[in-house]
Amino acid sequence: MFIKICGLKTLDDVSVVREAGADAMGVVLSQTSPRAVSQERARELIDAGAPELTTVLVVHDLTIDDVVAAAQFTGVDVVQLHGYSEQDVRRACAELPRVWRAASIGHGPVEVGALGEEVLLLDSATPGSGSRWDLSQLDTAPTGHWMVAGGLAPDNVAEVIAEAQPWGVDVSSGVEAERGTKDHAKIRAFVTAARS
Repeated sequence: MFIKICGLKTLDDVSVVREAGADAMGVVLSQTSPRAVSQERARELIDAGAPELTTVLVVHDLTIDDVVAAAQFTGVDVVQLHGYSEQDVRRACAELPRVWRAASIGHGPVEVGALGEEVLLLDSATPGSGSRWDLSQLDTAPTGHWMVAGGLAPDNVAEVIAEAQPWGVDVSSGVEAERGTKDHAKIRAFVTAARS
């Protein structure tokens, strides 16, 4: 099971994610998210996580030109796009080495690679809200590298994995002490539960 912990803001967050045994870390660049960091901070966190963790830059309100520039500046492994048009996703895939695409049921194709992305992340209709979505909305699960996100937490991740059988899981709000601040004990518990 591939495990990504998203919305990291401190070097301690990065250390705990690595020590807990997660596979990837996400850093948010956004004008509106409570988990957002500056590009300079993103680069510092990414440097601290690499090469043991796959580093992911999560974006949803930057232009594709700004996304490409931020990816180059930070040295990130992967860019994860939320809420971008098909044209923007295809352009990002053409200009960046690795792109993951976030979608929700009814908002964009739910086939892995449909727009050229390497990984598809299926999230709730309001990403980062901690809202869980109804997995029964999936007529059939995607094939290939897809991740489930939205409302995951240490106490439900094993159940979601058993039900949806994704390639990976992604969590942010479900491992927070308060909105935008990670709880290190919850991160450890989440990874343990997902691995079980």
